[in-house]
Amino acid sequence: MVYIAVCEDEFEYQKKINHFINNYGVSNGCDFEITFFSTAEDFWESFQASYFNIIFLDIYLENGNGIEIGKGLRSLGEDCQIVFITSSRDYAIEGFELKARHYIIKPISEEKIVEALNRCLAMLTEDCKAIKILVGKLERAIRLKDIIYVEVFNKVSVIHTANEEIKTYLPLTQLESVLGGSPFLRCHRCSIVNMNCVEDFTTTDFIMKNGDRVGIPRSNSVAVRQQYLDFVFSKVRGDISAK
Repeated sequence: MVYIAVCEDEFEYQKKINHFINNYGVSNGCDFEITFFSTAEDFWESFQASYFNIIFLDIYLENGNGIEIGKGLRSLGEDCQIVFITSSRDYAIEGFELKARHYIIKPISEEKIVEALNRCLAMLTEDCKAIKILVGKLERAIRLKDIIYVEVFNKVSVIHTANEEIKTYLPLTQLESVLGGSPFLRCHRCSIVNMNCVEDFTTTDFIMKNGDRVGIPRSNSVAVRQQYLDFVFSKVRGDISAK
């Protein structure tokens, strides 16, 4: 089941969106549960953390602003797929900064809704990808998106996530193969970073979003930093998913 919220204050558009989403579900074998809100106040009164997978936000609500709702969601750590609906492109930059998955310009058509759902569902599938590794005597699944970086100490590979450090005796070279390349970058013989989790970098370090620093060897600094910049530019161009 995919849970969808729609913040739209025009009843005619609510009906159209509901019809188009349900058509998509029938055609593609998807189960959707859709909840409609007419105001920002209605949305926040019913809000539950991590409940909605996709949220359609009309930027110009009669009572409220979709951009402000989006900012509120991101400040709470919500990583739901956001689709902005508007009659103007004035807020395109703000939408990009909020990692909006799509931007629908009114009038709303079925083609536009289908395109938005295709993008959102592809990303939701990507978010569920995981690796299975042996931790002690037990096999454990770790979502790729949760991995910030990996480093090796005394033949123990330490996988750093937002909530914990997971230790395994799986060699880093094997972990690198399991991770499957981009967005994971082997930046040092002892470390791999998730390029989506890099906040900044210097000539000697990647600064990760959790504040940790991962060293870049001087002997390969230019090449490693260029690989990261190529990844960032590809995201901006839309060649790869901007997660």
